[in-house]
Order: sequence, then structure tokens, then C-alpha cells
Amino acid sequence: MLTATYENLHFAGMVDNGVEFFAEKNNIDVRCINNGTIYNSFNEFPEWIKEKLSVDLSTNAIALKALKKLKGVSPEDYLKHYTFCKYGGLDPSPDIDVHGVMGESEYFECGFRGKCKAEGKLCCTLKVKNGHLTKTEILVIKKITKANKIIADVLHMAESTVTTHIQSIMRKTGCNNRGEIIFYGTKKGIIKWIW
Repeated sequence: MLTATYENLHFAGMVDNGVEFFAEKNNIDVRCINNGTIYNSFNEFPEWIKEKLSVDLSTNAIALKALKKLKGVSPEDYLKHYTFCKYGGLDPSPDIDVHGVMGESEYFECGFRGKCKAEGKLCCTLKVKNGHLTKTEILVIKKITKANKIIADVLHMAESTVTTHIQSIMRKTGCNNRGEIIFYGTKKGIIKWIW
């Protein structure tokens, strides 16, 4: 069982110039932590953070195209939506590190999965060391603390298919065993922490 204590819990921006974005499920407005300050709305973010996000978005043609196709989203809200979808999960990996480098996308249960027309274009498909994790591989990681038989039953697939997915996850992420997958899944916000 994974456990975390308040003593060892640390997010970027709590005590440094890193940034951690986070949002609530079904609520597009994003918050962030930076230099010990919590900004409770995207509009409150320091300009340098918005500029970093703007540069990041400008290099992501697929996300920009997806934003333009979303009904009801004005160009003024593109950055907020992009941040929500790409970085909305609260996790220990900095979204902007202390050197100003943007972090990788993270998995986030936004509340719109399965019904969002921009799914997989704005939100992450989780780019990993050797490729991208598929939606099914992410589902397997969510259940990885369970036995393969239980995962197979819950996800309505053969146990051998679960084994194949786990092997693929290890190959793509560079994890060597189930424990490392659990650590990776927790770090990326796929597996929820147990307090």
C-alpha cells in the first residue's frame, strides 16, 4: 500500500520559484502555487507564468488547432483551457521547474473525458520515455495495485491481455517491475495517493 505523510509532501512552488498548476474536476479555472503563494484563479497568475504557457502552447500546433475548434471557447480563454487540460493534476512533478523549464503533460481526471471533442489533443496521452501510453494502458496503471485477474475482470479483457499491457507499460516507461509502475503512476497522478 502506498502512503504519503504531510512531512514528505512537497509541490513545486511551495518554497521555491517552481510552479504547480492544479484544478478541480469539471471546473476549467486553474490555480497555481509559486513562491509560496497560491493563485486561486488563472487571471491572478503572474505574467511570466502566462508567458511561459503562451510559448508552450505556441509550439503545440495540435492543441492550438483543437482549441480553435472548441465551441464556446474564446481566444482569450485558450491559455486557461490549455493549462487545465495539460497540467490540471496536482502532483509532485513541477509543471514549471525552478529554472523555468516546462514539465511534461500529466494525467488528470478532468470530468470531461469521453465527451470532450479535444480529448487527446489538449489533454495528455502521456508521453513517456519510449512513446506514449494508450488510454487502455492508463486504465491498467490505475488498477496496477490489484491482481491481473481482478484488473482483467474490471476492464473486461483477458488476463493475458492485462499481462501484455503491463509489459508494454514497462517497455514504454522504462519501469522494471510493478512497484516501479506504481511509483510512476503515483508521480504522474494516475494512481491516487492513499493518506
